[in-house]
Amino acid sequence: MVELSTFIGQIISDVATARTNADAYAASTSELYHADPFVKNMPIPHYIIESAEVDVPVMIVGITKSSDEFEGQKEELFSVIKTKLPVLLVRNYKYSYVKSREAERAKEAEESRSREQMRVETNGGEEKKKNAPTKYNASFTDGQLEEFALSAKEITERMVADIKSYLDTYNYDLVKILDLSDEFIRCLEREIRRDVSTYKKETCPFGDDDAVISAAKYIGNLMFFEFKNIMHSNAAVQVDVNTVQMNEYATKDCLMHIKLKVKEQDLSLIVEEGENGREKRYLSLS
Repeated sequence: MVELSTFIGQIISDVATARTNADAYAASTSELYHADPFVKNMPIPHYIIESAEVDVPVMIVGITKSSDEFEGQKEELFSVIKTKLPVLLVRNYKYSYVKSREAERAKEAEESRSREQMRVETNGGEEKKKNAPTKYNASFTDGQLEEFALSAKEITERMVADIKSYLDTYNYDLVKILDLSDEFIRCLEREIRRDVSTYKKETCPFGDDDAVISAAKYIGNLMFFEFKNIMHSNAAVQVDVNTVQMNEYATKDCLMHIKLKVKEQDLSLIVEEGENGREKRYLSLS
């Protein structure tokens, strides 16, 4: 018994390996031809597989997905939330704090320019242009960092409880990652609002509710990919490809035929000089 994706992937991989072996054989043959004066000027034999068709009978045994596995996946989800969420929260609190302070400085600078302009118009003088700095120098005290870390810890604990309650009523046969992600974002918005309500205005990381919503969505989108990897990692179709055993306990009507047509497509390795003298390497279709 083997996963269907593994089986199909191995067939395609073996076809590619056949081409690799053929190329390696042509390369070694070229050395022999070069050393032999009788065949030195003859073309090197080389063959490619333009396309290959494979018709394989398999029997579907089942799908590896059960409530027991879902329970294991839930524990993985909680573990990811406990480890990833605090880091993302602290990072976002610091980022939002800086952006909030910069927005305040920009507002103060605009108000100062408006007052200066009114003064000039009133007195008939010439306006002195001053560019007030709006860039905030991000420097956090130990007290602020400890406060952010405590916030992240408490929010994470409440989020684990929230998601546990949500998944307790979850139908594992109808797993929808987007529903889980949306619920995570809704809960996170609520928990961040609850947390920042305890901050003083001058130390609050978020300038307004839009910043809270933006932070929750950003973190939720990052966590979505973590959830996807966990929830989709174990579900797979299991097949039996042993034709000898098939004849013993199944008829041809019970079999499913997989027809694959593999077409060759060459790739080229491109090496370019990138920033700071570092090489950039990537594959390109020939």
